[in-house]
Amino acid sequence: MKIDPSLKITPPASNDARPAQTQVNQSPTNDQTDVRLSSRAAELAQMESQLSSIPLVDRARVESIKETIASGQYAINSGNIASSLLDSVKEMLHAAK
Repeated sequence: MKIDPSLKITPPASNDARPAQTQVNQSPTNDQTDVRLSSRAAELAQMESQLSSIPLVDRARVESIKETIASGQYAINSGNIASSLLDSVKEMLHAAK
């Protein structure tokens, strides 16, 4: 995982600082709007629903890693960690120039 130094994060405004929203009372009308989605939009909606059913975390993989750590068999390669960390810092310094 690398840290993106160019990413600027701003905290969301508090609810107190937001101007009050006025609600407009709209009377129901007999006019109807006909909306038709393209076949591509329908495909995208179907893919979105399929993706939403996929879990964000692979629980089986997490449990496997937990068991490996608990049994003392998880090998940590500190050289790879240090190398990746140094590469990340170098990229951040290069991006800051």
